[in-house]
Amino acid sequence: MLLICGLLLMMVICETMGMSIITIASQCDFGINSMEMALMSGAAFIGILCSSYVWGYLCDIYGRKPILVYTTLTGNLMSLISIFIPNFWLFVFVRFVVGIFIAGASSTTYAYLGEFVAIRHRPVVINFTSMFVALAMTYVPAIAWLVLSMDWSLVISDSFSFRPWRLLTIFNILPGFIAILVMTRAPDSPRILMTRRKHEEAYEATNWIAKLNTGKTLRDFSVHKIYDENPTETDKLIPTTKSFGQIMKQMWLDTKPLFQKPHLLNFVICCIVMCGVFFVNSGMGLWYPAIQNRLGSIDDKSRMSICEVIDASIEQQNTNGTETVCDDTITRKSYIDSITFGLVYLGAYFVLGSIINPLGRKRTIILLLTVSATCGIILHWLLDPIAIVASFILFVMLPGLCVSILSGAVVDLVPTHLRGKAVCICLMLGRSGSVIGSNIIGVLLESYCGITFGVFYAIVLVCAGLTLLLPI
Repeated sequence: MLLICGLLLMMVICETMGMSIITIASQCDFGINSMEMALMSGAAFIGILCSSYVWGYLCDIYGRKPILVYTTLTGNLMSLISIFIPNFWLFVFVRFVVGIFIAGASSTTYAYLGEFVAIRHRPVVINFTSMFVALAMTYVPAIAWLVLSMDWSLVISDSFSFRPWRLLTIFNILPGFIAILVMTRAPDSPRILMTRRKHEEAYEATNWIAKLNTGKTLRDFSVHKIYDENPTETDKLIPTTKSFGQIMKQMWLDTKPLFQKPHLLNFVICCIVMCGVFFVNSGMGLWYPAIQNRLGSIDDKSRMSICEVIDASIEQQNTNGTETVCDDTITRKSYIDSITFGLVYLGAYFVLGSIINPLGRKRTIILLLTVSATCGIILHWLLDPIAIVASFILFVMLPGLCVSILSGAVVDLVPTHLRGKAVCICLMLGRSGSVIGSNIIGVLLESYCGITFGVFYAIVLVCAGLTLLLPI
């Protein structure tokens, strides 16, 4: 189950964050500027933002496994289609559709996994599952380095050439296809099957678990039937909700308590902090390869700050004027720095597991955000290339570590019947921060580099302050 859910999360990261490299490699083919690159990078995030809550709700009605299988398969097929699209705006639209479907894996995976795992093991399992996110952050640049190092072009027509960056998409969806193949051997969650009154299927699913864990069947334990002794009113309503209008009405009735006392204040604060965390981690993270690519294009002996490097690259392009030949190559240093980013991310999860219990969730989140903001501030004055990379990695990475901690806090701040919906809405609003952050960089970075970084570390400091108000 860890492998299935880990690969699904890995696929979501590859499909979204993988675009940060594809946008660089495809800019000459599409003839796009920074704002259009930001739109391409954020298209899948917008799709996830629009649909994740719907998939999360529908998985309570139709089951976890069907939603995971159909949405992942459809999203991956749409992604496969996108590699043959020569038009920029059609490509962006298809990436948006990809985001709509991969949101199923993004919003349902933890619910599916959690219902196969005993309560006492859930925190550990979720932490290991989150490591697949860090693994994906390493996998994406490593595969990109291998694929984009090839120099070939297959001419399909006068306006369309199939180049290596299009092949890269296949590797990004590979974890999703593997997860679906493995999932065909696994049942749906026994708990959701019980909720849908599919008692025989729930028995078979539980029997499957018993065989894997003990090598014995339920009958060997003298268990011949399972049933829900105390079904809730919500459980009774779900199977009868069929029409679109009924589903939307029920969604609103189930969600409304989150925006009323006593949950309103804490839930809104969690949503704002989550949005800020994604704003920096994913918003800036989507531009991490592009910024590092510019750093790598400067002479190693040059001692300039990160904004001076960006300004110098823009000035060089303007000086060359119309004679400038479009350059979509990615430097070796950019690949190495991106792989380093993923490996540091992976190691950070191990460290996080050892400090979160002694410090507590609130202190841990505040510590991570404060260190992140400090690293962002000192980027203005750092001149050493290694120090810039280290500070930049910490600035972008540390807010990302807060996502799983904050998601756990949301679970504890609301009652059981609201938890799934609360986490789903919180993450959905968080991803809106990814879209906003990515587009702000696309608009402001080249003209107002210092202000752009200032906005990002100011947001981090605000989130740290708001965390102080949470009773976690």
